[in-house]
Amino acid sequence: MYWYQNNNLLKNSSRALSLFAGSALLFWSCGSPSATKSPHKTSDIFSVDSFFTAEVSRLQQLNPAVLKSVKKDGEKEERELKIGSWKNELSAFQSADISKNFDPSLYDVKAIDCVTEFTAKKKDLQIQKLRIEFDRNEKVKHIHIDKKIANTLYDSQEKLDYYTDSLYRIVKLQDVQGLDANQYEIVGKFISSKK
Repeated sequence: MYWYQNNNLLKNSSRALSLFAGSALLFWSCGSPSATKSPHKTSDIFSVDSFFTAEVSRLQQLNPAVLKSVKKDGEKEERELKIGSWKNELSAFQSADISKNFDPSLYDVKAIDCVTEFTAKKKDLQIQKLRIEFDRNEKVKHIHIDKKIANTLYDSQEKLDYYTDSLYRIVKLQDVQGLDANQYEIVGKFISSKK
């Protein structure tokens, strides 16, 4: 009977060990800066403003060519160009920062594997969702933002996506009182330089 209990204990121990090792490997393979801690202080919150300030500076130096398309109410125009001011080009993203004076009572925060997501608890908040995906080196791979503005003059909804060194997209639907609703989409695809 003693050998049977020890054998069972050994089997259960090895199962627990392999489960623990598997979990550790999963977390190790792709951990974001926020994934290991619960972000409740302003200093723990990802700063969209700081990220895009750095991107503006980096892109201004690199001066990449972009295939930019603008689509408004069904009509589309597309051309290859160099962006004169990345600060203006990415201003919609930069203004979507929730890190300044962050209040954890206003957002649900989830940090799973390589993704950190902030979801507004109230419908009247301008930033409804902020989702940041990191790669294995904890560098930002993708940022998604849902913005909403509602007042007596107009309602506006924006969906913003930024894929580092790949593309950025702004989709905006605006409904102004007394006028028809209009929608536009801006997509910028980075063109890799041929060497």
